Amino acid sequence: KTVTLYSALQTRNTPGINLCSVEDPIEIPLDGINQTQIHPRAGLTFQNVLRALLRQDPDIIMVGEIRDGDTAEIAIKAAQTGHLVLSTLHTNSTSETLIRLQQMGVARWMISSALTLVVAQRLVRKLCPHCKQRLNDPVVLSPNLWPSALPRWQASGCQHCYHGFYGRTALFEVLTVTPALRQLIASGASAQALEAHLQQTGTGTLFENGCRAVEQGMTSFEEILRVLGMPHER
Repeated sequence: KTVTLYSALQTRNTPGINLCSVEDPIEIPLDGINQTQIHPRAGLTFQNVLRALLRQDPDIIMVGEIRDGDTAEIAIKAAQTGHLVLSTLHTNSTSETLIRLQQMGVARWMISSALTLVVAQRLVRKLCPHCKQRLNDPVVLSPNLWPSALPRWQASGCQHCYHGFYGRTALFEVLTVTPALRQLIASGASAQALEAHLQQTGTGTLFENGCRAVEQGMTSFEEILRVLGMPHER
């Protein structure tokens, strides 16, 4: 998630744009960005640094991680006053992110008015291209989970990888906050209701995008289960 967050920040790193970040720690120093590392013992908490940054007229603020309700509320208030705010939160899916913010004590109306995009991400190991083999035993799932049979892959290891996998790739679940979704959030919809709405709009889940990666031979179904588990049938 760190690389994804920094990459998003770098796309806006141009002259004339005031970019600021609050991090713990600063993992990648970047030119052109005012990066501040928190130091709680010295009074440099996420909340205090965020409040100070808002007085510097930033265009874009990156908060390394939202860990509590106070930080979440300050970040969302910053977004409501015209700042683009980028941050991370530990959840399992995009819909759970919306619920998690509410559990942190952030008012639903604040979430619905400020949020524009939510991205869930998980890393899976990539099959070694040198030793992977397609088996004659496809993976058949319930049509509610995946409509067609998935190839079953095996990679026993070779001199290039030693254990069947080589590198990692990211699975993404991208949720654009539409007017209809804003209404659902403001009304206090449950995680199940939010997920049902996402399915109706065709938003691909992490599991569905994992199945696409299996179809393309990028990873194995067993690796998807290891990382994501088996979802409940819809």
